[in-house]
Amino acid sequence: MWKKIASLILRNRLTILISLVVIILGLVGITLQKGVRFTTSNAQLLPSSDQTMIDFTDFQNTFGSEDNVIVIGYDDQKMANPVYLKKWQQLTKSITDLPGIDGIFSMTEAQKMTRDTLNGGFKTENLIPEEHLDSWIDMRTDINNFPFYESMLYNKNSDAMQAVIYMNPAIVDSKQRIQDVLEINKMVNQFTKETGISLYLSGMPVIRTMNSEQVKGETISFIFASLGVTCLIFFLFFRSFRATAVAVSVVVSAVVLCFAMLSLFGYEITLLTALVPPLLIVIGIPNCIYLINKYQGEYAIHKNKIKALQRMIMHVGNTAMLTNLTTAFGFFTFIFTQSSTLQEFGTIASLNIVGIFVFSLLIIPTAYSYFPEPKKRHLKHHEENWTSSLLKWMENVVLNHRPWVYRTTAVVLLAAIIGMFQMTRSGNLLDDMSKNAKFYRDIAFFDEEFGGVLPLEIVIDTKQPNGVTSLNTLTRMDRLNQYIDSLGRSSKTLSITELIKFSKQAYYSNDSAFYNLPTNQERAFILNEIKKTQGDANLVNNYVDSTGRKARMTTLLSNMDSKDMEVLIDNVKAALVDYFPEERYNTYVSGMAYVFMKGTEYLIKNLLVSLSLAILMIAIFMAFMFRSPQMILISLIPNLIPLLATAGLMGYIGVPIKPSTILVFSIAFGIAVDDTIHFLAKYRQDLHLYKGNIKKSVKLSIEEVGNSMLYTSIVLFSGFAIFLFSGFMGIVALGGLISFTLLMAMLSNLLVLPSLLLTYERLTTKDFTDPDVDYFDESDEDDDIEEIKLEA
Repeated sequence: MWKKIASLILRNRLTILISLVVIILGLVGITLQKGVRFTTSNAQLLPSSDQTMIDFTDFQNTFGSEDNVIVIGYDDQKMANPVYLKKWQQLTKSITDLPGIDGIFSMTEAQKMTRDTLNGGFKTENLIPEEHLDSWIDMRTDINNFPFYESMLYNKNSDAMQAVIYMNPAIVDSKQRIQDVLEINKMVNQFTKETGISLYLSGMPVIRTMNSEQVKGETISFIFASLGVTCLIFFLFFRSFRATAVAVSVVVSAVVLCFAMLSLFGYEITLLTALVPPLLIVIGIPNCIYLINKYQGEYAIHKNKIKALQRMIMHVGNTAMLTNLTTAFGFFTFIFTQSSTLQEFGTIASLNIVGIFVFSLLIIPTAYSYFPEPKKRHLKHHEENWTSSLLKWMENVVLNHRPWVYRTTAVVLLAAIIGMFQMTRSGNLLDDMSKNAKFYRDIAFFDEEFGGVLPLEIVIDTKQPNGVTSLNTLTRMDRLNQYIDSLGRSSKTLSITELIKFSKQAYYSNDSAFYNLPTNQERAFILNEIKKTQGDANLVNNYVDSTGRKARMTTLLSNMDSKDMEVLIDNVKAALVDYFPEERYNTYVSGMAYVFMKGTEYLIKNLLVSLSLAILMIAIFMAFMFRSPQMILISLIPNLIPLLATAGLMGYIGVPIKPSTILVFSIAFGIAVDDTIHFLAKYRQDLHLYKGNIKKSVKLSIEEVGNSMLYTSIVLFSGFAIFLFSGFMGIVALGGLISFTLLMAMLSNLLVLPSLLLTYERLTTKDFTDPDVDYFDESDEDDDIEEIKLEA
């Protein structure tokens, strides 16, 4: 088959090149026409059928969005200067005028409730008298009399204050949110520049926007960085501008295809899909190395360009197809995770890996068919050099010191197993974000002064209309409020109980001594006054559903270790059971912080299944390729060792298991197994050629394929090491760990794999040499050499 494919490609080289140019221009046109969108919404890690997701949807349907709040804080006595205070008030006014902002709540806009003696109920009026609006100290004194605003607008133990900005919930997943947040950030920076007063900006809209903007910037920069580094290394190996230009054309074509597919499928660029273009560049270069190395190696032997091109396609094309398919399978298994984010990543990555194989198989031989024969300098890297010396050392170790290989492997595995028991996991929403970004540093201010910024919601279903307003339920909620606040890891918990306390204080002429729950006698007339309240004063609707059956309790968690967050939420759940018996109440915990934590747990379980599935699929694939059951085990062992070593390393250096780092194993396994297939393909050909002489076949395989394996491993190592310079901690860990895994895989495939082949030679000879189905087409490839005429 591959003889026919080689003939077809070489005979139709001009048609192929013209077709490729037309196709690539068409893909560019599709991308420009449909556009590629960066995500404006949160990644959904959980399937819609998961109970946590069902609860979150129920919460949003009942109470609306909980991630539409922006906060601006400061802790600076210079704000007492009337000039600066005036600028602050101008800042808040300018923010209010933005199209997507529903309102702003700060000290100057704070309201108090007073009894409406004319119409009944309560009405609102400015808490700060007009004569105090020019005095920060007087305003601070006034607001301190209202405990409702403590930890919401001010910290009673410091000078810290904050303004709460409410964004229209309808725009939190749109481009308008991004525009408004960037404009607010610009205003805040300008205020700091003019006054010297540091302002801190946070809230979920800010975190999401600033994080996505960084994703956008890194997507472009990492495409160029990975292309530059891999191509530079490629050039240093081959010393040829022609070869480098061909390799660049292959990977650039693949990147164009990737963006076109994102456009056609309607996928947005997320933190994961943004990785695909750099991944394609890093994965595509090894295809070029194997193909060009084979071409130059063949030409060096017989100086026949046509024969060299034909043998390149026949000997490497089929192997490259198998290696690219196994890599694609590694990514394809993400489709089975039931996470839409990972499914999109798996779909785009697997399809484009197949695409880059097609591009490399068509572009490289057709381009080289027009190039003149390689010069001596182009073939120099096939002569004695540092790679030859290293391969000879490895060859000597494999042939003469196999016990040393096995002992070293045993030590590595033992250390890896010990390290694996020290692994932890992380489900913190902020864990992968850039620790150096200003928006991340600002979070620390709100953690310290106001408790946090990560939303956690609690819903209490009393199972009966107006059940929320019973004094028994209110008392239970107040006890839970106090318990959560006592944990000291969150902002002040807000619920209907705080509003009722606020109303009672208003009923008693805003005397702060009355900021507490009403007695049973007071409850009836105070609740009656609340029901009569109209307009902005009736804040109860934010915390109780329309039937009075469900109540909402909301708090903001601080940025804490994932284990601490799990303990805190477990404590809250236990308190819920204690305070709200299941026979009388239905309760659940929700909010973005909790949903992300549960999503991480779900992904870890499913990605372990995905990795197992990838190993199984590749094992089956190898069974079909080699028709030797023993070879399945022998081929998998060298690729499982690096995964175990990486897991152990994560335990030792404290890198937790999380959505970004769990990807390491599936990605690295899919790529690392490529070297195994290339080695076994060459070994099988030599085994057939030298009539079952295993020692000679292993020796020649190390010498020929080992050179390409070293090149590709260095390129892959350097390409993934680029991610170490990312601003995202998860991407840094991903790049570093994959680089380490692939380095271990190279050593394992060049030392452990050939050692196993020699040790178990009797198990790997007959079936492996004479399979039922010949996937490598080892017939005499020279038959049609003279028939192929390359037209100028």
